[in-house]
Amino acid sequence: MERRSFVRSAGIAGVLAASAAPAIVHAQANIRWRLASSFPKSLDTIFGAADVFAKKVSDLSGGKFVISTHSAGELMPAFGVVDGVQNGTIEIAHTAPYYFFGKDETFALGCAIPFGLNSRQMTAWMIEGNGLKLMREFYKNYNIINFLGGNTGAQMGGWYRKPITSMADMKGLKFRVGGFAGKVVERLGGVPQNIPGGEIYQSLEKGTIDAAEWVGPMTTRSSASTRWHPTTVTPAGGKVVRSSTSWSTSRPTAL
Repeated sequence: MERRSFVRSAGIAGVLAASAAPAIVHAQANIRWRLASSFPKSLDTIFGAADVFAKKVSDLSGGKFVISTHSAGELMPAFGVVDGVQNGTIEIAHTAPYYFFGKDETFALGCAIPFGLNSRQMTAWMIEGNGLKLMREFYKNYNIINFLGGNTGAQMGGWYRKPITSMADMKGLKFRVGGFAGKVVERLGGVPQNIPGGEIYQSLEKGTIDAAEWVGPMTTRSSASTRWHPTTVTPAGGKVVRSSTSWSTSRPTAL
């Protein structure tokens, strides 16, 4: 009866921390990993997931497994994290796979494609529909094992320096959009640009780009993006494009 009472009051996490977990953790040496993100710390809605993940790993291991988180540019460029993990320069990365569409179009399938799966469909495919298994077979080519690292929800169709009133306005438009979506914009006459999330606002300010798609909090005062003209692309049936972020780690080691 006393043990039952303990389980009810402490919960599952309490039981693990008080019994099984220390016996395993204390037998191991301390582990320290570095996580390189493709996102800036200012974008806490996405980068913050890395901090939450690192804290949870530390808590569950009793402080034996520590992961330091680093924003884009601290250890390597935002688009260098896949190479970093593949080469063993870092142990883990947090990124949006479609950033690496140029390496192989398959990367986009693990994140987002125009008019593709919404967030619930993506999760269902990954967990129940063999998606994660298929993507891991692909990541073997890069000495990487991937884990789901977030699901950002709907992507905006675009944030523009000037209103888009006709298809003619798309001609020559420098559009920050990556992956397969960039191919779609290109067919419309636009010029796709692959730019990290942390550089979008500055690029719009300087005129380096004319428009950008983005999943972050573009209407917050901190981003000062309310001056841009938002447009959401909604396909037939009311389904909007969704995307997800992912964790990547060197293949020989699994979390």
